[in-house]
Amino acid sequence: MSQGLDKAKRIIAQSGNTFHCKVLKYLKEKDWTVLICPYYNDNVSSKPREIDLIAEKAFDAKDGCGTFLGTVNVKLFIECKYIPQETVFWFHDKDELKATELVNQMIPKGNGHPSIMKHHYLAGVDRVAKLFADERKNSADNEIFYKALNQCLNAMVYYRNKESIIKLPPGRNGYVLKIINYPIIVCNSFNDLYRVEIGTDTGPSKISEDFLLEVNYAYMTSDGNNRNEYFLIDILNFGSFDIFLEKIEEDTAVVSRFLSS
Repeated sequence: MSQGLDKAKRIIAQSGNTFHCKVLKYLKEKDWTVLICPYYNDNVSSKPREIDLIAEKAFDAKDGCGTFLGTVNVKLFIECKYIPQETVFWFHDKDELKATELVNQMIPKGNGHPSIMKHHYLAGVDRVAKLFADERKNSADNEIFYKALNQCLNAMVYYRNKESIIKLPPGRNGYVLKIINYPIIVCNSFNDLYRVEIGTDTGPSKISEDFLLEVNYAYMTSDGNNRNEYFLIDILNFGSFDIFLEKIEEDTAVVSRFLSS
Protein backbone atom coordinates (compact mmCIF):
# COMPACT_ATOMS: atom_id res chain seq x y z
CA MET A 1 0.00 0.00 0.00
CA SER A 2 2.83 2.39 0.92
CA GLN A 3 4.57 1.87 -2.44
CA GLY A 4 1.33 2.51 -4.27
CA LEU A 5 0.75 5.76 -2.38
CA ASP A 6 4.30 6.89 -3.06
CA LYS A 7 3.84 6.21 -6.80
CA ALA A 8 0.54 8.08 -6.79
CA LYS A 9 2.21 11.06 -5.11
CA ARG A 10 5.00 11.05 -7.71
CA ILE A 11 2.43 10.98 -10.53
CA ILE A 12 0.63 13.93 -8.96
CA ALA A 13 3.86 15.88 -8.51
CA GLN A 14 4.98 15.29 -12.11
CA SER A 15 1.65 15.81 -13.86
CA GLY A 16 1.12 19.55 -13.41
CA ASN A 17 -2.55 18.85 -12.73
CA THR A 18 -2.30 20.30 -9.24
CA PHE A 19 -1.72 23.75 -10.73
CA HIS A 20 -4.46 23.10 -13.30
CA CYS A 21 -6.89 22.41 -10.45
CA LYS A 22 -5.73 25.54 -8.62
CA VAL A 23 -6.64 27.72 -11.63
CA LEU A 24 -9.99 25.93 -11.94
CA LYS A 25 -10.82 26.56 -8.27
CA TYR A 26 -9.85 30.21 -8.57
CA LEU A 27 -12.13 30.82 -11.57
CA LYS A 28 -15.09 29.03 -10.01
CA GLU A 29 -14.72 31.16 -6.89
CA LYS A 30 -14.91 34.20 -9.20
CA ASP A 31 -18.23 32.89 -10.64
CA TRP A 32 -16.88 31.82 -14.01
CA THR A 33 -18.47 28.83 -15.77
CA VAL A 34 -15.64 26.41 -16.60
CA LEU A 35 -15.23 23.42 -18.92
CA ILE A 36 -12.43 21.10 -17.83
CA CYS A 37 -10.20 19.64 -20.56
CA PRO A 38 -12.79 19.68 -23.37
CA TYR A 39 -11.87 17.57 -26.41
CA TYR A 40 -12.37 18.50 -30.06
CA ASN A 41 -11.19 17.22 -33.44
CA ASP A 42 -8.28 19.03 -35.07
CA ASN A 43 -9.24 20.27 -38.56
CA VAL A 44 -5.92 19.21 -40.10
CA SER A 45 -5.24 15.82 -38.51
CA SER A 46 -8.80 14.92 -37.47
CA LYS A 47 -7.25 13.78 -34.19
CA PRO A 48 -8.73 14.61 -30.78
CA ARG A 49 -7.14 17.60 -29.08
CA GLU A 50 -7.74 19.21 -25.73
CA ILE A 51 -7.27 22.46 -23.90
CA ASP A 52 -6.88 22.74 -20.15
CA LEU A 53 -9.84 25.04 -19.47
CA ILE A 54 -12.49 27.10 -21.20
CA ALA A 55 -14.01 29.69 -18.88
CA GLU A 56 -16.92 32.02 -19.61
CA LYS A 57 -18.65 34.83 -17.75
CA ALA A 58 -21.54 37.12 -18.71
CA PHE A 59 -21.34 40.86 -18.05
CA ASP A 60 -24.46 43.04 -18.20
CA ALA A 61 -24.69 45.64 -20.97
CA LYS A 62 -26.89 48.67 -20.27
CA ASP A 63 -27.77 51.81 -22.17
CA GLY A 64 -27.16 55.34 -20.92
CA CYS A 65 -30.34 55.23 -18.83
CA GLY A 66 -29.35 52.02 -17.10
CA THR A 67 -31.77 49.82 -19.07
CA PHE A 68 -30.56 46.23 -19.43
CA LEU A 69 -29.79 45.39 -23.07
CA GLY A 70 -28.28 41.94 -22.75
CA THR A 71 -24.88 40.52 -21.90
CA VAL A 72 -21.37 40.70 -23.24
CA ASN A 73 -19.82 37.30 -22.61
CA VAL A 74 -16.11 36.70 -22.25
CA LYS A 75 -14.53 33.33 -23.05
CA LEU A 76 -11.04 32.50 -21.85
CA PHE A 77 -9.14 29.70 -23.61
CA ILE A 78 -6.63 28.73 -20.96
CA GLU A 79 -3.48 26.66 -20.88
CA CYS A 80 -2.05 26.16 -17.37
CA LYS A 81 1.71 25.74 -17.30
CA TYR A 82 4.06 24.82 -14.48
CA ILE A 83 7.44 26.24 -15.51
CA PRO A 84 10.23 23.82 -14.52
CA GLN A 85 13.18 25.50 -16.28
CA GLU A 86 14.52 28.86 -17.44
CA THR A 87 12.78 30.29 -20.51
CA VAL A 88 13.82 33.38 -22.48
CA PHE A 89 11.48 35.62 -24.49
CA TRP A 90 12.68 38.03 -27.15
CA PHE A 91 10.74 41.32 -27.15
CA HIS A 92 10.22 43.80 -29.98
CA ASP A 93 7.79 46.50 -31.08
CA LYS A 94 4.17 45.42 -31.26
CA ASP A 95 2.55 45.51 -34.71
CA GLU A 96 0.26 48.46 -33.92
CA LEU A 97 -1.74 48.20 -37.14
CA LYS A 98 -2.56 44.51 -36.71
CA ALA A 99 -3.22 44.91 -32.98
CA THR A 100 -5.66 47.74 -33.68
CA GLU A 101 -7.39 45.71 -36.38
CA LEU A 102 -7.73 42.83 -33.90
CA VAL A 103 -9.37 45.08 -31.31
CA ASN A 104 -11.67 46.57 -33.97
CA GLN A 105 -12.89 43.04 -34.74
CA MET A 106 -13.70 42.55 -31.06
CA ILE A 107 -15.53 45.88 -30.57
CA PRO A 108 -18.61 46.42 -32.77
CA LYS A 109 -18.82 49.91 -34.28
CA GLY A 110 -15.59 50.86 -32.54
CA ASN A 111 -13.49 51.28 -35.68
CA GLY A 112 -11.39 54.39 -35.39
CA HIS A 113 -12.92 55.59 -32.11
CA PRO A 114 -10.35 56.82 -29.55
CA SER A 115 -11.89 54.78 -26.72
CA ILE A 116 -10.73 51.50 -28.26
CA MET A 117 -7.25 52.53 -27.12
CA LYS A 118 -8.37 51.65 -23.59
CA HIS A 119 -8.41 47.95 -24.54
CA HIS A 120 -5.60 46.13 -22.75
CA TYR A 121 -4.11 44.92 -26.05
CA LEU A 122 -3.38 48.57 -26.89
CA ALA A 123 -3.18 50.59 -23.67
CA GLY A 124 0.42 51.13 -22.57
CA VAL A 125 1.75 48.11 -24.47
CA ASP A 126 4.58 48.93 -26.90
CA ARG A 127 6.78 45.84 -26.67
CA VAL A 128 5.55 42.26 -26.98
CA ALA A 129 7.23 38.87 -27.00
CA LYS A 130 8.01 37.57 -30.48
CA LEU A 131 10.31 34.58 -29.90
CA PHE A 132 11.07 32.22 -27.05
CA ALA A 133 13.31 29.30 -26.13
CA ASP A 134 13.96 27.15 -23.06
CA GLU A 135 16.75 24.85 -21.88
CA ARG A 136 15.50 21.78 -23.66
CA LYS A 137 17.68 20.44 -26.44
CA ASN A 138 14.97 18.76 -28.50
CA SER A 139 12.73 20.18 -31.22
CA ALA A 140 10.41 23.16 -30.78
CA ASP A 141 7.51 20.72 -30.42
CA ASN A 142 8.73 20.02 -26.90
CA GLU A 143 8.95 23.63 -25.77
CA ILE A 144 6.33 24.38 -23.12
CA PHE A 145 5.21 27.68 -24.62
CA TYR A 146 5.18 26.37 -28.18
CA LYS A 147 2.77 23.62 -27.16
CA ALA A 148 0.74 25.99 -25.00
CA LEU A 149 0.17 28.60 -27.71
CA ASN A 150 -0.85 25.93 -30.20
CA GLN A 151 -3.29 24.38 -27.74
CA CYS A 152 -5.02 27.62 -26.76
CA LEU A 153 -5.16 29.03 -30.31
CA ASN A 154 -6.36 25.76 -31.87
CA ALA A 155 -9.11 25.49 -29.28
CA MET A 156 -10.14 29.12 -29.66
CA VAL A 157 -10.37 28.84 -33.45
CA TYR A 158 -12.52 25.72 -33.06
CA TYR A 159 -14.83 26.97 -30.29
CA ARG A 160 -15.06 30.72 -30.83
CA ASN A 161 -18.22 30.58 -32.95
CA LYS A 162 -19.90 28.01 -30.74
CA GLU A 163 -22.73 28.87 -28.39
CA SER A 164 -22.26 29.98 -24.82
CA ILE A 165 -21.21 27.32 -22.30
CA ILE A 166 -23.23 29.06 -19.57
CA LYS A 167 -26.31 26.99 -18.83
CA LEU A 168 -29.39 29.06 -18.06
CA PRO A 169 -32.21 27.93 -15.76
CA PRO A 170 -35.23 26.33 -17.52
CA GLY A 171 -37.53 28.93 -19.05
CA ARG A 172 -34.95 31.72 -18.96
CA ASN A 173 -33.86 33.20 -22.28
CA GLY A 174 -30.32 34.28 -23.00
CA TYR A 175 -29.57 37.78 -24.24
CA VAL A 176 -26.00 37.42 -25.45
CA LEU A 177 -25.11 40.45 -27.55
CA LYS A 178 -21.46 39.61 -28.11
CA ILE A 179 -18.92 36.93 -27.16
CA ILE A 180 -15.31 38.05 -26.82
CA ASN A 181 -12.58 35.42 -26.92
CA TYR A 182 -9.16 35.60 -25.27
CA PRO A 183 -6.36 33.01 -25.51
CA ILE A 184 -4.25 32.98 -22.35
CA ILE A 185 -1.39 31.00 -20.84
CA VAL A 186 -1.28 30.99 -17.02
CA CYS A 187 2.07 30.22 -15.38
CA ASN A 188 2.56 29.07 -11.81
CA SER A 189 5.19 31.82 -11.44
CA PHE A 190 7.58 34.00 -13.45
CA ASN A 191 10.63 33.02 -11.37
CA ASP A 192 12.33 31.36 -14.35
CA LEU A 193 11.23 33.72 -17.14
CA TYR A 194 13.65 36.18 -18.73
CA ARG A 195 13.47 38.77 -21.50
CA VAL A 196 15.85 40.06 -24.13
CA GLU A 197 15.23 43.18 -26.21
CA ILE A 198 15.64 42.62 -29.96
CA GLY A 199 17.80 45.30 -31.56
CA THR A 200 19.75 46.16 -28.41
CA ASP A 201 22.97 44.94 -26.83
CA THR A 202 21.50 44.64 -23.33
CA GLY A 203 21.61 41.27 -21.63
CA PRO A 204 18.66 39.26 -20.32
CA SER A 205 16.55 40.53 -17.43
CA LYS A 206 13.91 38.87 -15.30
CA ILE A 207 10.26 39.20 -16.30
CA SER A 208 8.19 40.54 -13.43
CA GLU A 209 4.92 41.59 -15.07
CA ASP A 210 2.32 39.93 -17.29
CA PHE A 211 2.97 40.39 -21.00
CA LEU A 212 1.64 39.67 -24.48
CA LEU A 213 2.96 37.13 -26.98
CA GLU A 214 2.40 38.18 -30.61
CA VAL A 215 1.63 35.34 -33.04
CA ASN A 216 0.91 35.21 -36.76
CA TYR A 217 -0.91 31.89 -36.82
CA ALA A 218 -1.46 29.76 -39.92
CA TYR A 219 -4.11 27.05 -39.75
CA MET A 220 -6.65 25.13 -41.82
CA THR A 221 -10.36 25.90 -41.49
CA SER A 222 -13.06 23.24 -41.18
CA ASP A 223 -13.86 23.63 -44.91
CA GLY A 224 -10.25 22.90 -45.88
CA ASN A 225 -9.06 26.45 -46.58
CA ASN A 226 -5.76 27.81 -45.34
CA ARG A 227 -5.91 30.92 -43.20
CA ASN A 228 -3.44 33.16 -41.43
CA GLU A 229 -4.52 35.28 -38.45
CA TYR A 230 -2.85 37.67 -36.06
CA PHE A 231 -3.32 36.98 -32.35
CA LEU A 232 -2.10 38.36 -29.05
CA ILE A 233 -1.84 35.85 -26.20
CA ASP A 234 -1.81 37.00 -22.58
CA ILE A 235 0.96 35.36 -20.56
CA LEU A 236 -0.07 35.57 -16.91
CA ASN A 237 1.58 34.96 -13.60
CA PHE A 238 -1.07 33.21 -11.51
CA GLY A 239 -0.43 35.66 -8.68
CA SER A 240 -1.66 38.55 -10.86
CA PHE A 241 -4.83 36.87 -12.15
CA ASP A 242 -6.98 39.42 -10.29
CA ILE A 243 -5.33 42.27 -12.19
CA PHE A 244 -5.93 40.53 -15.51
CA LEU A 245 -9.62 39.97 -14.78
CA GLU A 246 -9.96 43.66 -13.90
CA LYS A 247 -8.53 44.50 -17.33
CA ILE A 248 -11.02 42.13 -18.96
CA GLU A 249 -13.91 43.85 -17.20
CA GLU A 250 -12.64 47.21 -18.45
CA ASP A 251 -12.43 45.81 -22.01
CA THR A 252 -15.99 44.54 -21.69
CA ALA A 253 -17.23 47.94 -20.50
CA VAL A 254 -15.85 49.50 -23.70
CA VAL A 255 -17.67 46.91 -25.81
CA SER A 256 -20.91 47.50 -23.89
CA ARG A 257 -20.75 51.25 -24.53
CA PHE A 258 -20.57 50.72 -28.29
CA LEU A 259 -23.38 48.15 -28.25
CA SER A 260 -25.64 50.62 -26.47
CA SER A 261 -24.89 53.52 -28.80
